Amino acid sequence: MVSTRPLPAAHSERLPDGVTIQPRAFEFRDLDDVPQYWFAGNPVLTHIENTFSMLIPPGERFFIRSVRHFEDRASDPEMRRLIRAFVQQEGLHSRAHNEFNASLDRFGIDAEREHAEADKAIARLEKRLSPRMRLGATVFLEHLTATGAHTLFAEPWVAERMHPEMARFWRWHAVEELEHKAVAFDLFRAIGGGYLLRVFSAIAAVVLLALPFDRMVRRMVKQAGQPITPEMRKEARDLNRKIAGAQLRMLAKYFKPSFHPWDCDDEPHLRAWYASPEAALPIPR
Repeated sequence: MVSTRPLPAAHSERLPDGVTIQPRAFEFRDLDDVPQYWFAGNPVLTHIENTFSMLIPPGERFFIRSVRHFEDRASDPEMRRLIRAFVQQEGLHSRAHNEFNASLDRFGIDAEREHAEADKAIARLEKRLSPRMRLGATVFLEHLTATGAHTLFAEPWVAERMHPEMARFWRWHAVEELEHKAVAFDLFRAIGGGYLLRVFSAIAAVVLLALPFDRMVRRMVKQAGQPITPEMRKEARDLNRKIAGAQLRMLAKYFKPSFHPWDCDDEPHLRAWYASPEAALPIPR
């Protein structure tokens, strides 16, 4: 990530008009202002998102390794430029999420322990899959992330339930996930990855990550020390169902043999964010 020049945006005919892959550095204004239960004031909902955040740094390092393993199979310079920008964005995401995750210590969360659990879960996934399946798992998990990113923009009520600083944080991450959502997929196709391998890799990723994810959520809820009332559980269940309902159609597209990530129309969301004040983020050197 060390560079003496600003990281360039990657332009490509593979991207929709007006879309680039631009690495940007996110800076929190004041993490101390973020409350303990920053998502709808609900411990369960908040710690589901906190668990995603814990898994992001080791997960994105896994994505980078999985893509770089086949980088020499990207035959044209354009694809290699997209891979480079993808790697730079993922590295910046890890840095920002590590900063946020460390801040959870002030609420009684053992961030170091949760980081270790996340590292272990991703290491287990990596150990059990072949290189081609690792790239296939990356393709699926990138689509899963892009689905969440799409929901954040297509369903404004989701961000409205978040503390403003966290909404700003997740929107930044969402934009960059949408920008590079097809990079791993296009590389997967370039190495001859077919439909069955793509589906089997997705199933393997879900099977291997579901239990650690659930365990981390439960442990963080317990560490926080606040009794979870039936009303809190009902609110979390109802909101999760509403979010899942908004996401299922997009998730299902992945299992069509003809699927491509840009089949999901995210260009309007990206253009709207580009025109917003939030887009004035520093380009790292």
